[in-house]
Amino acid sequence: MSFPEPNKSGGAPPWLQMAKQTPFTSIILLICALVYIFSYFGAFQPIAQAISIRPIGVLTQTHEWWRLIGPVFLHFSMLHIVFNLLWWWVLGTQLERMFGTTSLVIMFLISGVASNVAQLLISGPNFGGLSGVVYALFGFVWWIGWLRPQWGIGLPRNLVLFLLAWLALGYADVLWVNMANEAHLFGLISGCLMALASHQIAGIKKN
Repeated sequence: MSFPEPNKSGGAPPWLQMAKQTPFTSIILLICALVYIFSYFGAFQPIAQAISIRPIGVLTQTHEWWRLIGPVFLHFSMLHIVFNLLWWWVLGTQLERMFGTTSLVIMFLISGVASNVAQLLISGPNFGGLSGVVYALFGFVWWIGWLRPQWGIGLPRNLVLFLLAWLALGYADVLWVNMANEAHLFGLISGCLMALASHQIAGIKKN
């Protein structure tokens, strides 16, 4: 008589299994969701004062360097956060499973700082959202799919066109929402450059 093998996941639902496999993606999603919930119930001002970005001159005096990444956790509407977290989950889980948690943390920090500083310098400190990082992940997956198709990740052409069109519409100022255009653009650029760097490093290691 044979016994069935124990369920190593403990009967956990698929989303929980995925969360365990991609802890950093899950943590950032949870933080953004909690910040939005607390903000919705009246805590937006103290949260924004604690984590929103400040001019570079001020940061060099206060040394509150976490503010360079802080705006990614702020969202201003349900549509805003749902759009960003959906793409963060889709792209982040794919990258964390393939390249590891440390690589995704590095991508998050580089793209978050790059997109936030660009938006700060061009438009001032009143902005927030994860979309700069999302555009960086989009740029990374897009370019890696083109440069290293053998790695097995990429995006459908129509999705690439949609996200690029969304970026262009933001600059055209025809949408019903205020867009952090510079954060989107410089996030995208940082993601593409990180993909190019990964491609070059992989080529060096192979040789």
